Amino acid sequence: MKHREGRPGVLAGLVGVWLVACVLGTGLLWRYASAAGERAAPPGKLPESLGLERGASDWALLIFLHPQCACSRATLTELGKLVHFAGARLATRVYIWAPREASEGFVQSELWERSRALPGVEVLADVDGKVARELGALTSGHVVLYAPDGTERFSGGITAARGHEGDSPGGLALRALLSSGEAERSASPVFGCALNTPSQVTGVSPR
Repeated sequence: MKHREGRPGVLAGLVGVWLVACVLGTGLLWRYASAAGERAAPPGKLPESLGLERGASDWALLIFLHPQCACSRATLTELGKLVHFAGARLATRVYIWAPREASEGFVQSELWERSRALPGVEVLADVDGKVARELGALTSGHVVLYAPDGTERFSGGITAARGHEGDSPGGLALRALLSSGEAERSASPVFGCALNTPSQVTGVSPR
């Protein structure tokens, strides 16, 4: 009888351990998802060296992606919404990080193809991250918006967390800028993989 009476206590203990593990695991996943990447200040004026073609009244949007960053799928989803919202007012260019030593197919990944599928979006390989460094982009998913006069108006991310689709402070700020030329913020955290990751050029997804 004592043995049988002890079984519910053991079961309750196991359930308790399982619940604690679930809570800790969820906490670690959220901590990872909400950990922002590094970023630096972009130039105050759109560099003419980029050769971005646009009309006199067009805004310029530059996006920097790591080709193997799964988190950046959400960035492209939000970019698609933004392109649809802005229409012809936005000249958009996506730079895909392209290290010289990358294996075949590393750069032209799913993110490359999804970027090319967006209407009116130009996609370029950023060899060794040269343009990313010039624009202060250190993390996949970093976007920089320049006004029609070439003045930098926003720098940051357009997702609320790693791989998280939906409204975000950055995305809302961009919509406000494109609508009225004013927004409550000019920067936001970037959630994604590091762009300069030399150890990840053999096809292994970055962390």
